[in-house]
Amino acid sequence: MTGIMTGRLTRQSGGNTFWVCRCAIAVGLFCLPSLASAQQSLPEQELGLFTESAELMGVQFTISLYAPSQQVASQACQQAFERISEIETRLSNYQADSEVNQLCQSKEHFKVSDDLWFVLKESVFYWELSKGAFDVSIGRITRLWRRARRQKEFPAISRIREERAFVGSQFIKLDAEQQAVTILKPGLLIDLGAIGKGYAADEAMKILASSGIRSAVINASGDVLFGDPPPGKKGWPAAIGNLSPDDPPIMLQPLANVALATSGDAYQYLEYRGRRYSHIVDPRTGIPVKGRGSVSVLSTSGLKADALASALSVLGPRKGLELVGKLAGTESYIGYQRRSGKSPEIYRTEQFPLKSKQ
Repeated sequence: MTGIMTGRLTRQSGGNTFWVCRCAIAVGLFCLPSLASAQQSLPEQELGLFTESAELMGVQFTISLYAPSQQVASQACQQAFERISEIETRLSNYQADSEVNQLCQSKEHFKVSDDLWFVLKESVFYWELSKGAFDVSIGRITRLWRRARRQKEFPAISRIREERAFVGSQFIKLDAEQQAVTILKPGLLIDLGAIGKGYAADEAMKILASSGIRSAVINASGDVLFGDPPPGKKGWPAAIGNLSPDDPPIMLQPLANVALATSGDAYQYLEYRGRRYSHIVDPRTGIPVKGRGSVSVLSTSGLKADALASALSVLGPRKGLELVGKLAGTESYIGYQRRSGKSPEIYRTEQFPLKSKQ
């Protein structure tokens, strides 16, 4: 398939476990044995668990699904990966000719695809909901701090202020009637990294469902979308990582038909003058979140969980949980350490599905 590098499709047997980590979270999907019972759409065939991966949108997407044969599983995975690749050409800020980059370079009313329109509309919604803690217009700032982490240098305050002047979703004007967008601040850069992978997982799951595959999990390097449970089970076994990646994982109740996303700084951060700065930047200040943190959000879609995990990382535990409390079908678990040497603090909503309540 052009432009998509995939791993070998493998059939899983019972007793194996695989983990995929993103920042401070690990989501464990325990490989379940092949079962004689079948999904309703394939009533008389034995189902097996198959897994395939592809490098897309800058991360590894892994699809695990139950299907009657390797051929059926492979075809479904390839169609799902093709859909993700299509979305990447529209949302990626790493591809010079992507649709979102063409939009940012345009000086006129720019008609956009259904994918880009939906994601931008939702992005503006979460910007308003979070009062600016989530903001996809942060591209110039994230580029500045990406360079700072590579060089291990704190940017000049004057440079941060200069780039911060180009941040603000009020500069993204949406025209619903024309399905068009106007960038009101020339030079503004849109970065959809905090919402795009969740949307891609949602769309890929729709492709699987259209092929009759409903018992599936899509893992976008830690943004995980769970479909129907494995045959004969209540859900997919899963876990989230502790605040420190060296600590054992936190087991969850079986999950199905829900999305789980995490933002954290276990592997991407800058240490400067004794302070730890996350790769997650507060759009309102242009400064990264301080301290060590890991935010897991459980919600009704990959897009929603993805956006909220980023927003809560910026808002902090108390304001973050206050926001989650206003949203139906949404739960959160937050680990936070203000300074090195201080005891970690744990915050969570009451219904977050821990296997054993802490």
